[in-house]
Amino acid sequence: MDNYSIISGSSSEIESGIQFLGDVNEEYIPKAGMSFPTLEEAAFYKEYAKRIGFSTKIRNTNRCKDTKEIKNQLITCNREGKWISEIPYVEQTNPTCGANCPARIYVYVVKKTRRWCISKVVLHHSHPCRPDQS
Repeated sequence: MDNYSIISGSSSEIESGIQFLGDVNEEYIPKAGMSFPTLEEAAFYKEYAKRIGFSTKIRNTNRCKDTKEIKNQLITCNREGKWISEIPYVEQTNPTCGANCPARIYVYVVKKTRRWCISKVVLHHSHPCRPDQS
């Protein structure tokens, strides 16, 4: 299976077999340790996804038991997961829905500062990303 990734476009990375998906400004690439004042701003991953060519979904949200405030969230590529369809592959209208894609970010709120921080980032996809179709 091909290894798809977001890269800066250096020749050594392209020669290694990783698909080049175009230049993305460094400030738009999510990195572990980035922090944001609100959860909405931390969800800039959606804008990043649109630029790269994939959609996102909120996979998991945990809330504080007492206050019901969101304390962390897992945002994944919408082609995360894998399932078996009852419809034969040749008859499917969208046969590549579940591609078991590992791309995701995990954000949590820091209690002392009340800022949202990205703790985990996986940028590799198990499928091609298409900016012209997102």
